[in-house]
Amino acid sequence: MSQCAIYRLRDGDELVCRVQADLGVETPYVLCAPVVLRTEWGALIPKLHLEVAVGDAACVILMSQLIALPRSELGPVVGNALDRRDDIIAAVDLIVSGF
Repeated sequence: MSQCAIYRLRDGDELVCRVQADLGVETPYVLCAPVVLRTEWGALIPKLHLEVAVGDAACVILMSQLIALPRSELGPVVGNALDRRDDIIAAVDLIVSGF
């Protein structure tokens, strides 16, 4: 598993981006953020809603909706957001530390 990988959940079509870094040990839960189609989301919150392409689809990583998911719920990797890694980390910092 890799930080910034985008997974399809095993039970459905929902996508999530793995936010959690590789810690060198497997944890039962993994910190993730939902990924939705850009057309299915309204106004973006700067620094918390990050635009990313998954295949040919324009999507948004919803950093404001972080969730720890059981590792077993993650299905296949369908993309990555490595080019947004600094923005993902900055969003976590913003959520934890504030403005």
